[in-house]
Amino acid sequence: MAEVILSSGEKTFILHGIDADFRNDGRRQCEYRSMEIETKLMPQTHGSARLRIGNTDILVGIKVELDIPHADKPNEGKLEFFVDCSATATPAFEGKGGDDLATEISNILTAAYQTRNAFDLRTLCILPHKKCWKIYVDVLVNKIKLKY
Repeated sequence: MAEVILSSGEKTFILHGIDADFRNDGRRQCEYRSMEIETKLMPQTHGSARLRIGNTDILVGIKVELDIPHADKPNEGKLEFFVDCSATATPAFEGKGGDDLATEISNILTAAYQTRNAFDLRTLCILPHKKCWKIYVDVLVNKIKLKY
């Protein structure tokens, strides 16, 4: 994951904030950011949702199609993730700046969903060796424009 380098002043501010039960956005240590979840936003998908948490806006679209199972996994369907970190989320994502993070998030999601405890790909099998469902999960990480 991308390394964030903090100055000694930033580290001191964070440590003093912990001692004072105060975060830089005004929340206490145990307070969560408010969240907003909306669903069924994009009619051209089989499912969609938007999560707003803090200044971050995450939009997810799901599409499903028929496919042929992998030869080495004839009883399983397929699940594919694509993540895009929008340049509007942070200046660091401008150009190709968000590509590495997006690829890393996509790889982490793929690895997390390879275990049957998270999602059993066998439930996507229609006819072993012949037909299965392939689910595409598209994720857009964006930033909310704040009104002043």
